[in-house]
Amino acid sequence: MTRAFWLPATLASLVIALTLAIVLPTAPAARAQTIYLPGAKTAPPPKDSTMTIRVRPLAPGVFAARVNFVWTGWVELSDGILVIDATVADSTAAALADTIAARSPGKKVRYLVLTHDHADHMGGARHFLDAGAILVAQAGKVATIDSLLGRAPAKSDVGVAKRHRIADAKTPVDVIWLGFPAHSGGDLIVHLPRQKILFAGDLVSNKSVPWLLDRDMNVTGWNKSLDSLYTMRAGIDSLVPGHGEIAPPVDGIRFTLGYLRTTQEKAAELAAENVPLIAVDKVAGMGAYEGLEFYQEVHMMNMRRLYREAKGIKTPGRVRVGTFRK
Repeated sequence: MTRAFWLPATLASLVIALTLAIVLPTAPAARAQTIYLPGAKTAPPPKDSTMTIRVRPLAPGVFAARVNFVWTGWVELSDGILVIDATVADSTAAALADTIAARSPGKKVRYLVLTHDHADHMGGARHFLDAGAILVAQAGKVATIDSLLGRAPAKSDVGVAKRHRIADAKTPVDVIWLGFPAHSGGDLIVHLPRQKILFAGDLVSNKSVPWLLDRDMNVTGWNKSLDSLYTMRAGIDSLVPGHGEIAPPVDGIRFTLGYLRTTQEKAAELAAENVPLIAVDKVAGMGAYEGLEFYQEVHMMNMRRLYREAKGIKTPGRVRVGTFRK
C-alpha cells in the first residue's frame, strides 16, 4: 500500500497472527497499477510486505474473511457467489478470489457489493468486475466508484436507493442503505435474514478506532444509522464489522457509538475551552481506547477533525483513493 491511500502507509506491513490465517507473501517485483484518480502520483512499493487472510465460517455457505486489517466476506447463492467488499488492490483481491474458490469450488462470482467507496474496501474491485461480477453500491456512489476504478458504467450496475433484495431460493440477501451520510456518504449493509448475519462495513468497528475523516462523514447520521442497526438486533446473531473483531452485534454497535460520542464530547470541550489546535494532540488522548487497532494512526486526526467542526470550521476531509497497487 502507498502513501496515496487513505490510511497511513505503516499499516501495509500489518500482520495478524491468527490460528486460521493463510499467509501469502506478495510478489517481490510489485509494481504500481494504473492510476485511476487523475493527478495522483505513484510511490515505490514496499520492499517487504505480508498478506494475511483469515477465514471465519459463519453459517453453511457464508464466510467472513479478514484480509490484512479489512473484513470482507462471501455468500454462496444457488447460481454463484456474492462477494462483500473487494480489499485494497488487485493482488489482495486475487488472493481473496483464490480463497473463495478453494472454499466454494465450482461457483462463479456473480455479485460484488461494495459497502462504501474507501480504497481498502474497493481497491481490488476490478478483479471481480472484469471477470463479470455485477457491481452493487449505494445509488449515489455508483458513478463515483466506476470513475475511480477507471471503468465505463455498466448497464448491469445496481444502485441501492433504499433496499435491494437479491432473491435467492437458498439464501436471500438484503442490501440496505439506512438513509444517512455516516462513515461516508453512502454506506451499505448486507443482511442475510435467514441466517441472521449482518455485514456492516465501516458503520461498525469493534475494538478498532473508526476513521472519521471522509469528506462526507457525519456523526449525527452515523449515530442514527447505528440506532437503526440496534433496532435490527433481534434479526442479527453475527455482525461482521469493517475493522476489528467479530463479536455479538450489540457489542460492536455500542463500541462504535461510544467512540463517536466520547470523541465528539471531548472535541467540543476542547473547542469551548479555546485550546489551540496545535495543542489538541497533547490533551486529546482517550485512555479507554489506547492500544486498540488504529489508535496511534487515526485517533488524533479524528480529534482534530471534530475539534474544527465544534469550532464551526468546515473541513474538506481527506482523499481516500489514489494509487491502487498490485
